[in-house]
Amino acid sequence: MNVTFEKKDALNGTISVGITQEDYLSSYEKKLKDYGKKANIPGFRAGHAPKGMIEKMVGNSLLLEEINGLASKGLFDYIDANKLNVLGQPILTEDTKIDELSKDASYTFKFDLGITPEIELNIGKSDVYTKYAATITDAMITDEMDRMKKRFGNLTDVDQAEANDMIYVGLTELNENGEILDGGVHADSVPVAINTIKNEDLNKELIGKNKGAELTVNVFALFNNDESEMGHALGIQKETVADLNPSFKLVLKEVKRTETAEINQDFFDKLYGKDVVTSEEQLKEKISTELSAYFDQQAQHLMEHELFDSLVAKHNIELPDAFLKRWLLDRYADKFNADNIEEAYIPEANYLKNHILEEKIMLTNNIKVEEAEIRDAAVAYTQQMFGAYGNQGLSEELIMSIVEPQLKKDDFRSRMINMAVREKVNAFLLDSITVETKEVSSEEFYKIMEAHNSKHHAHNHE
Repeated sequence: MNVTFEKKDALNGTISVGITQEDYLSSYEKKLKDYGKKANIPGFRAGHAPKGMIEKMVGNSLLLEEINGLASKGLFDYIDANKLNVLGQPILTEDTKIDELSKDASYTFKFDLGITPEIELNIGKSDVYTKYAATITDAMITDEMDRMKKRFGNLTDVDQAEANDMIYVGLTELNENGEILDGGVHADSVPVAINTIKNEDLNKELIGKNKGAELTVNVFALFNNDESEMGHALGIQKETVADLNPSFKLVLKEVKRTETAEINQDFFDKLYGKDVVTSEEQLKEKISTELSAYFDQQAQHLMEHELFDSLVAKHNIELPDAFLKRWLLDRYADKFNADNIEEAYIPEANYLKNHILEEKIMLTNNIKVEEAEIRDAAVAYTQQMFGAYGNQGLSEELIMSIVEPQLKKDDFRSRMINMAVREKVNAFLLDSITVETKEVSSEEFYKIMEAHNSKHHAHNHE
């Protein structure tokens, strides 16, 4: 067997696997003989059918199996031996055609492959990034207290929405033409507190609407660009939120109004447990701490996201685009076709560029993810999921009873590995660059988040 590699350019190459009769005939004859020993053909004793008859029956399929197996082995042995770092999977060239099989012929299989680009890391303290810190004001604390009083007040059903009401809405993803997106996201009854919506235009649009009203909204604005909240509300993974179309059909299904609760010890206990908070002043301190933690988490997420995006752009990572589009069309024909490949390829390419940079950072700096860190990521993810539904303080035993079976599932384990990897890489990057903190108002912070999400959405769908 003769295997050669032609490197067409830095990102593309072709491997040719030449197979002669000497490579396959002996093994083919053995398989044919073994089949004949087991074959039970009417009119012949078991294992005594003529070789010619056996060959007519299964010879072609056995020969095809043998030759294809050799071609595959030659291909991947060469890739492994020469440590070729490929993207996707090799694809047979369009001019490789085996029209007819014969056990006395030679065959040549040619495989196109995409090569992972070589990059040199350029990351250091001269890379300066901003982490925004939202200022917590007395007005914000008062607003949060008012929301808490409403949350623990008595609910009544009303027909028309006012500024402080809770509404329950149906949400359906639309396409670019404003029509319901085939296969898009749908949630039947999502609770939304109108006074939490930071977008003034959307806030005003909802006020005064009656039950049954229908309107088109920007779903990112509806949830203040909070990807975690959007994921939980819409029943999708947080990682896929940025790929949503912003336009959603909203149907107003219910309007509920709350009579505010009184501020007393019973109220404090309902919020945080018995005697954790015993005065209004302690409640304000608790709220201030929680708001600071929320904004800090959002600011960290924003900075890390922009950090990786900018570093990918800085390193000018190029891909074998034409090859990868062919590979996607060939491998995932149910998802990609000639009509959508150009648009659908963009997020795939973005993911690959991020992955290439991530891998380079890990390899260059000997960063490895241990089993305990994968488990920690799974625990944190599970706690976050349950916390979003109000199940705080779950026991370690209960959490692990959920995590351990999930980690045996390939898809879940893969996602947890990716989370653990990204956490370690982010920790390395944050230690390598310069981070400057900038104080902004909460209003400014929300605008910055909205601009970031709009930019990210456009980047993935333009």
